[in-house]
Amino acid sequence: MTKNIREIVPGVGIGGLKFGMTRDEVKVVVGKPDDIENLPGFEEEVNDELESWHYDEYEFSLVFDADYDWRLVSIAVSDPFFTFYGKSIIGMSKQEVIDLFAAKAIEISNVEDVSDDENPDMELIESDEAGLMVWFEGGEAIEMQILPDVEEDGETLMWPE
Repeated sequence: MTKNIREIVPGVGIGGLKFGMTRDEVKVVVGKPDDIENLPGFEEEVNDELESWHYDEYEFSLVFDADYDWRLVSIAVSDPFFTFYGKSIIGMSKQEVIDLFAAKAIEISNVEDVSDDENPDMELIESDEAGLMVWFEGGEAIEMQILPDVEEDGETLMWPE
């Protein structure tokens, strides 16, 4: 993976991968995915309007949405290769992530226990303002998801320039 696909930028993307890119534009930057699957929508039914591309080597996923002309609407990473303000967030403790958010003036809007039978020790920290979600297992960050900025109406996605 090239160095230009490494730094996570809230509301923008990861390096050369930017929200609002088409599937063809993404392929030019990172190549074909190792796996493509359709995701459940709001009603938890798998449909053909959300498509997730997974890249195995660096453990990241990209989601494209038919409602936005198949543009990139979500990025999730689970490999310490990726950095956030120059730091590898994957593997950090919950407190380290909270401290990093505080140092960068990122407001935490929600901290939630999202455990279930399959994942008995899962927590989630969210920042609605920054479009960030970090999942923790056993107190350690295992995944970070970023989303594009949203207009004041709370629905319209804003693509970075």
